[in-house]
Amino acid sequence: MKKILDKILYKDSHFYASFPSAVNLANNEIILMFRRARDFRWLLDDDDELTKELRELVDHIDSRSHLVTIKLDQNLNLISNEKILSIDPEAADQDASLLLLKSGSLMLSSFAWYPLPSRLAKSLRQSGVAIRGHFEDSGCYFILWGGYTRYSKDFGKNWSDHQYLPPMPQASDIIPGKRKSCGGPTRGQAVEMGNDILLPVYNYLTSHTSGSCHLYISTDQGKSWTYRSMIAFDPEQNIHFNEPSLLHCKGDKIIAFMRTFNADDHLYTATSHDRGVSWEKWQKRKEIVGHPIHPLRLKDGRVFISYGYRHEPYGIRARLMDKNANDFIGEELIIREDGASADLGYPWATQLNNGDILVVYYFTEHDGIRHISSSLISLD
Repeated sequence: MKKILDKILYKDSHFYASFPSAVNLANNEIILMFRRARDFRWLLDDDDELTKELRELVDHIDSRSHLVTIKLDQNLNLISNEKILSIDPEAADQDASLLLLKSGSLMLSSFAWYPLPSRLAKSLRQSGVAIRGHFEDSGCYFILWGGYTRYSKDFGKNWSDHQYLPPMPQASDIIPGKRKSCGGPTRGQAVEMGNDILLPVYNYLTSHTSGSCHLYISTDQGKSWTYRSMIAFDPEQNIHFNEPSLLHCKGDKIIAFMRTFNADDHLYTATSHDRGVSWEKWQKRKEIVGHPIHPLRLKDGRVFISYGYRHEPYGIRARLMDKNANDFIGEELIIREDGASADLGYPWATQLNNGDILVVYYFTEHDGIRHISSSLISLD
């Protein structure tokens, strides 16, 4: 593997751009989708001491965050300006995960946060509601509103409404007695297998203190979803599993690539041989340190693995795997190592018509502006 170039795809000092996903469409266009939120740092003077401190501030929840798309040609030239997807009037959209279905439709999976006035937080906490945020830090509090899917039949010009996932068994209600768990957050690649679509999510079950990964299935092209199985959970509740991304291998085999906490940031995988009905015990893959993982099946059958590296030197990295995703091939490719802080990553890769690999990710340079960047990789 060899890096050809780096290119910024979207950057605006007024916005915090992050968590991208990209697909090479059948009409030779590339659709890029990412989460965008307000970034207040542009309001401050550059020589203000507080501004210097705030450049490193990480806040991934905002009451007005939304999803944005742009279109590129095969040479990564912009062919459409940014377009905001319609929003859920009650909640703020988060990470984008795209899947191009065999029908030609696009599926978006994401999740949302419900902004909450601070005066309600104490009362809702006492009634068992899980609340995130702090008024002095983020301006308000937030409730995880659930995971959802949306669809486009015209290459991303128009999108269906938010379709929230059905409740996850053994997960607590979002609002006790008023709103069910709605699946859980989704950040990672779904897969299509015949008439089935398999969608990975992550969540906390009621009796657990560590996070776990789970699987939903649709047998009707995403019109409805049902819970299928738990992908991975540590019974000792030391390792947290989240942000699973799926890879379809031969037959009914799928592999889940998972981000971890309390595991030295190593990749862990879990394998199913029956389309996710059951899973083998998760395994540590010491070859990769970084998160989250995006696996891309290449035209020649090999698998391109990309991931963020939030350790010095901060950046983006990649590796190749064999066709069965059992073994790694060659050495790790350091795509970027010039990040200004650990607030970067979440790469997503797609293969272009000429065989090169486009990797998109969010990045932070020394000006502190979180933006969407990309790298082009050639293969021998």
